[in-house]
Amino acid sequence: MSAFWNYRVIYCEANKDAPEQYQVHAVEYNENGKAVNWSETGESPYGQSIDDLKADFTRLQTAFDKPVLKVVRKPRGYELVEKDSGEPAHAEPPAKA
Repeated sequence: MSAFWNYRVIYCEANKDAPEQYQVHAVEYNENGKAVNWSETGESPYGQSIDDLKADFTRLQTAFDKPVLKVVRKPRGYELVEKDSGEPAHAEPPAKA
């Protein structure tokens, strides 16, 4: 179960079927800030009005303020790590109101 989420840039390595690419994804974290899940496909802004669309676009842009992530295969499943450092992906939990 996730405790919070945010948008992050995820890097996908090139393979025989596709070139390398970067996409913005929704990433979910547990209460300790460890990434535990992410959207299968990239996100795109949407809204029921121009103002809603602008607000969602602004939220998507916050992904560029954080380190780029990549998916790595582990012996049992997959994990998100920071592309440059290889450290497990994490985020600070939002402040409690």
